[in-house]
Amino acid sequence: MVSLISFLSNTATSVITAVVPSCIEPISRNITYPFKVSDNVQALEVATNRLDSKQLDVKNRVHMEELQGLTQTNQVEQWFTQVEVVKEEVDEIKKRYDIERSRCLIGSRSFNCWSNYRISKDAAIKLMEVEELCNRGNKFEEVATRLPQALPVGLEAVSTEVVGLQEILRYIDNDQYNVIGIWGMGGVGKTHLLRLVHDHYKRSSAFDSVIFVTASKECSIEKLQEELCKKYSFGRGTDVESQATIISNYLSNRNFLILLDDVWEQIDLQRVGIPFPLGLVNQFRRKVIITTRSLVVCGQMDVQKSHKVVGLDDEKALCLFYKMVGDETINSHPLIKSLAIEAVKELDCLPLALKTIGRSMHGKKNPIEWYHAIDLIRKSRLHEIETCREENKIYYILKLSYDSLKTRELKDCFLACSLWPEDWNIPKTELIECWMGLGLLDASDAENPYNPGHILIENLLSACLLEQGEDSVKMHDVIRDMALWLAHDSGKTRDKWIVRQGVGVNQVLHQQNSWCHVERAALFTTLFTGFQHLVDEFIPCDANKLHFLMVRNDDRFGVVEPIVKNMGFFCTLAFLDLSDCRLESFPQDISKLVNLRHLNLSKNQISFVPEDLKHVSNLRNLFLADNRIASFPRGVISELKELLIIDLFKNKIRVNNLTWLIKEIICLRKIRSVNVTILQHATQFWSILELSYFPIRSLELDYVNETDVILLPSSFIENSIIQNNLYQLVLRQHNRNVVLPNNIIEMKDSQMSYCQLKYLEILIIDGMEMVEISWQNLAPKDLFSRLSTLQIWNCGKLKNISWVLYLPSLQSVIVGSCQNIIQLIEHFDSAAIATPGITEMLTPTFPSLKFLLLFALPKLQIICDQSITFPSLEQINISHCPMLQELPFQSNTVPSNLSIVMVKELWENLEWEDNDLKEALQPLTRLFPA
Repeated sequence: MVSLISFLSNTATSVITAVVPSCIEPISRNITYPFKVSDNVQALEVATNRLDSKQLDVKNRVHMEELQGLTQTNQVEQWFTQVEVVKEEVDEIKKRYDIERSRCLIGSRSFNCWSNYRISKDAAIKLMEVEELCNRGNKFEEVATRLPQALPVGLEAVSTEVVGLQEILRYIDNDQYNVIGIWGMGGVGKTHLLRLVHDHYKRSSAFDSVIFVTASKECSIEKLQEELCKKYSFGRGTDVESQATIISNYLSNRNFLILLDDVWEQIDLQRVGIPFPLGLVNQFRRKVIITTRSLVVCGQMDVQKSHKVVGLDDEKALCLFYKMVGDETINSHPLIKSLAIEAVKELDCLPLALKTIGRSMHGKKNPIEWYHAIDLIRKSRLHEIETCREENKIYYILKLSYDSLKTRELKDCFLACSLWPEDWNIPKTELIECWMGLGLLDASDAENPYNPGHILIENLLSACLLEQGEDSVKMHDVIRDMALWLAHDSGKTRDKWIVRQGVGVNQVLHQQNSWCHVERAALFTTLFTGFQHLVDEFIPCDANKLHFLMVRNDDRFGVVEPIVKNMGFFCTLAFLDLSDCRLESFPQDISKLVNLRHLNLSKNQISFVPEDLKHVSNLRNLFLADNRIASFPRGVISELKELLIIDLFKNKIRVNNLTWLIKEIICLRKIRSVNVTILQHATQFWSILELSYFPIRSLELDYVNETDVILLPSSFIENSIIQNNLYQLVLRQHNRNVVLPNNIIEMKDSQMSYCQLKYLEILIIDGMEMVEISWQNLAPKDLFSRLSTLQIWNCGKLKNISWVLYLPSLQSVIVGSCQNIIQLIEHFDSAAIATPGITEMLTPTFPSLKFLLLFALPKLQIICDQSITFPSLEQINISHCPMLQELPFQSNTVPSNLSIVMVKELWENLEWEDNDLKEALQPLTRLFPA
């Protein structure tokens, strides 16, 4: 009995000891709320001021990025929205507090314990929200993403005159016609015609805003609004209605011309935000032009004047076809010219067909090959007329160009391009990595695994099955339709490949009974699909044939979460891409994906790598770039024996963890590409030297400790493995007070022949306040022969970047926050820096430069001498450069496709020695307020 009582007593004591503090703490906190109301409100006010400052900092970063042609990320957009909501709620709390305090001061009310309790508690809770938002604002490594590239070039013009162009221009100039329709079958040249209209009015003063936007097959109000926001930097709304208001407010007091390409069904333009009525309203001209494949759609869109686009006339069609085939082939046999004329007639003079089929006949010099091709075209057209819909005619014709691809590998790579949505700019690197993941491209034996992929891309470009972009490619919508048609066995099967964007994702996810046939699925959600939750539950239990799954830009709108939670149902997957989906952790049951070869979880918020990953033993490509991973569990990487590519770029892996991680990677005998970020002392090169044995593709060196030297060791640069693989190099310095030497790279004459970073295309130098960039005994044009993108930020001591004159492939230059630059490019004796033994004079021009951004250069007066020319320059953006005196052009050297973006005040303060130059540049300049 005594022992029982003792036991009960001890138990009770333990329970009380454990429970009472946890009970007392919230009670005491609640009791003190009324007495801490002033402190809590004041603390909230201080924190809100910090949030205001952080919001301004992020806005400035966004502004800088937008000047580079990027657009604000969804993540930052949501953060801005949350900040505004929280600030309104803080204002409400402060108003309540001020009212309560004023009543007490004038004696109308005595101390009100309950009111002060509520105000104080609300302030304390809101304080935590404000601090959390401040913390999130500090963690944005990227605030904007790359925009889709410029508008598609369209079909090549075979003459300066295009059939129908002058007629369309007359319609636009006639105020009787407010909505104009351009229609005709796919591939006939509608987009090309619309593009010419865009270019014509962009260079005239007839309209304040000329806006080109593509609708595509899976169009919606939301998608059109998003396209407008991406291309023309409209503010972001929270829903369709608010976004429409923003767009309408912008356009209401402007003369505008809206060019809407590839419309498939009726679109409510008022819901998009286009102000109505159209026509001449309050002296403002409002016009809309659409292109469509259907005259019925013209009627639905209230078109007042329509123009049907037919094929080229015989002479121009033959000219285009000859150009694609090539003179050597055309003149190789007496019969081929007459056969070419016959082929042109069979192709109905359709520009797209002429271009693709003509390219497929290039090099075919035997008349028998031509007879066979013409016979196939003729038969396919008869078969089409009997059994298929009219709009599919061109598929059978274009299939000849697909059949002409020389290898099965190239054909499969072409079909895989259709896994991206219509009108999508596909980054070349992303496409090549997809081909690797699908097993279409074997890079295991290549010194640089990306080179074979670039060769395949060039083959598809030369076959006119892909269109060239800026480091990207895209498919003409008809070519893409044909690729999907071929992937579905020439239309005989359904749902083998599912590709959906925007609202189409919601529809496909609810068709669970069709997933048993799906082999590849690509789902691309967008910002505005988030207005309605896409799906409540998605577990495709019957997806037993699915081996390819790509989900992009989900932004937590209901697609990725159920997939991640039910990964066990996807055990057949060989390819999984969930990049840019805001994931905070690895997919559950990752070890069950025993067939997985390709895993891409880049651009998420993952901080932890599970040990179970080592059981995915067939994994060949692992992409984890741009996450929050600080360490790896030991023994995971070394177990992935088949690994070819590992991408850890922009992950700040701790130095002690990186040491043995590098050793594990070294053990992987099949590794062919490594992307990594290294935090290190600038003078301690052990990690760089260790990496010399790796095929490094992207390398970021973050110098985090004080040092007197920042120097890349010559042994690293000389290494043939590095020279044959290094594609991107980022040098950052986080301690801005460090005094650095005058050279980042210093080489001796004897080493010159070994220093050729022949694959380096991106170089970023950031935060080196005291560094001067110069080259001793070194010709930059030899070291950086393929460098296309250069970014220099926060280099306060930097005086110029004259060395960039000698870079033959340079396409983009960005210089920002460099306080001591007076003249960006200075002339100096080229012989002084020439490579020993080389006598040719270097031409001080930019033969390839397309984009120049100058930001926050307070002392900049001159960009360069006006004798320097920019024949390829397409855009120059200048902001926060108040001392700039002139632009680097002469009236006879203005690039033909130039666009200028700058602050209005800066433009007005420029000095003009040549009035003809000002008149030439004025129509090309877009001004915005300071």
